[in-house]
Amino acid sequence: MDRVAVFGIGSTNFRYAAATPDDGLLTDPWVEPTRPDALAAQVLDAVATLSDAVDRPLDAVAVSVAGLVDADGGVVRAFDTPAGETVDRIELGARLAEASDLGLTLVNDCNAAAFGEWHYGARTDERCLAHITFGTGIGGGVVEDGRLHRGESGQAGEFGLLPLDATSDLASCGVPGAWEALCSGRGIPRFVEHRLRETGADSALANVDDLTAAAVFDAADDAFAAACLDRIDRYNAAGIAAVCNAVEPGLVTLGGGVALNNDPRIRDGIARYLDDYCFVDPPEIRTTDLGDDIGLYGALATYRARAERD
Repeated sequence: MDRVAVFGIGSTNFRYAAATPDDGLLTDPWVEPTRPDALAAQVLDAVATLSDAVDRPLDAVAVSVAGLVDADGGVVRAFDTPAGETVDRIELGARLAEASDLGLTLVNDCNAAAFGEWHYGARTDERCLAHITFGTGIGGGVVEDGRLHRGESGQAGEFGLLPLDATSDLASCGVPGAWEALCSGRGIPRFVEHRLRETGADSALANVDDLTAAAVFDAADDAFAAACLDRIDRYNAAGIAAVCNAVEPGLVTLGGGVALNNDPRIRDGIARYLDDYCFVDPPEIRTTDLGDDIGLYGALATYRARAERD
């Protein structure tokens, strides 16, 4: 059975492990901070570590990564950083080819997460599954009958750019009122700070330096924070409903740090308002059982599907 070096590379955390398509992870994951400006070198160093950790030589490398990818060219076209900036054109495939004879499977992390759920996660007999990642940004993917929906140029699943508040002054990637500008790990503190400026509310959050999403959730007893979180619940319900109305999934799973660290708060908020926006029958909504390793399983599932196709 193939030994695969699998990577789940987010804007903040860089995870890697050795795995096989049938048995899943063979090693405990290594986790370290992502180095956006040296990402290719970080991958090569991790491949060397994994080569020493398995019982025989590695057969391939599979990478799920935050940002836009050219899967055929092995290029990360634009990598997302926590600050909302991008690092352009990271030549992972070329760098790997220079260092080894290992082939590369490359996929967007949120798309990969959906595939990971399909093969290794919560799906039972559903024909269509949607996964939403609430992390530094928001993204996702849809798998139907075992096929990942990729779109014309492979960029499908940018659910975080659904415009949920077209008149908002907050934007992401130039999209006013984008879902991730309001409800992601990066967007929540910006949304709350914007509301503080708009309303002049008397809130303990006004005195917090370097406001984070975690601080907003921790302040849920504060009336202003509670009102902001209720607005975020509505936005999340509208975003989930937009995905459901478009693709009618039988199951929706949630992942990413914001969802995992605030479960069931996020799910309960979505459930409270979902019927207000959903035309189709609302599907079951679950938090992923794959936890922080979903990117690793997504990379492995993408490799598995490619190997079966080839």
